Amino acid sequence: MTHAKRIDREAGRAYWMMILPAFLIYLAVMAFPIVLSFILSVSNYSGGKMFGENAEKWSLVGFAQYLRVVKDPWFWNALKNNLYIVGISVFGQLPLGFVFAYIIYRRLVKAPGFWQGVLYVPNIISIIVVGLLWQSIFSPNGPIAQVVNDLARGEFQGKLSGLMDGVGHLDLSDGALSRILDLGGQAARDMFTDPVPELRDLLSSYGAEEGAMVANDLTNLLVNRWTPEFLNVKEVAMLPILFVILWMYTGMYLILFLANMQKIDAQIIESARIDGANEMQVMRHIIIPALTGTIVNSAILAISGSLSSFALIFALTGGGPGRITEILSIYMYRSAMSGSRDYPLANAIALIMVVISILLIVLTKAIEKRWGGKEE
Repeated sequence: MTHAKRIDREAGRAYWMMILPAFLIYLAVMAFPIVLSFILSVSNYSGGKMFGENAEKWSLVGFAQYLRVVKDPWFWNALKNNLYIVGISVFGQLPLGFVFAYIIYRRLVKAPGFWQGVLYVPNIISIIVVGLLWQSIFSPNGPIAQVVNDLARGEFQGKLSGLMDGVGHLDLSDGALSRILDLGGQAARDMFTDPVPELRDLLSSYGAEEGAMVANDLTNLLVNRWTPEFLNVKEVAMLPILFVILWMYTGMYLILFLANMQKIDAQIIESARIDGANEMQVMRHIIIPALTGTIVNSAILAISGSLSSFALIFALTGGGPGRITEILSIYMYRSAMSGSRDYPLANAIALIMVVISILLIVLTKAIEKRWGGKEE
């Protein structure tokens, strides 16, 4: 064996000795679970011990679970919700994070350090705390309900004051009572079997000096109170969740973009400004091309995070009213941990999530290759 070959052999041995520990850890932590998940997804395993003595009897049965998934309408609902989250992450968090980072980097606002901290704070709060916080904000007794109800009460009492000066002077004719009911809308009329006569009987029970009490009681009775029940409507149920996700994670991308903007040679920007470039031209022709790689990596991070947004949504909605805000990870959790605990179905869903994530990432890289700039 020649000296050169001996050196190459020793270098190869040293190479494998260095990477072997990491490779074995990868096999144990990443590759083995993926392979096992695929095996379970094409099996009839129903729980219990898988191998060894007294193991559960199970066998491979094919791709029936994948067929069940694609035929389930709740899968398509969960996939649609996940794509909404991907959209708000890629086309909401990234652009906002970039714009905020640029404003802070270029010091277009006073106290940029303060704004950097304020925008990043939501990202360091516990996800469960964030979910419970916004759940209370959207609750019937939360601040949104309080403000909306106060405005509605004020508007109702202002209109009511034009119809009465106290019960002694209140016109109890059908027309006047009908106008009072109109202030509360159809919901007010639905409270009564025969609205006008029943309201007349109610108001007749007050004395002449109880005008303020009449106004207050009518307000409590007839004003429509704000309720988050409208969030049970399929078309709008995801909007609060998307807003919370946008609010919480934009700060993370702000930090990523800001850190990479600070690597750009300031003299290049100053030269462009001296040559007459405005802020938009600086952003378009200098900053964005320099951050192409960062933008793509952030998009990949946003996509992978969007497909695993379990804790926040579960804390915020408990899986969603009527499952309409369910996403793939919660759909998988329900299959694996509730009811009959269908482990093959849950693993099929998990692998579909992996495939979707890979496809979206490949698409992102293809877009970068086709239309992206060149990071320097």
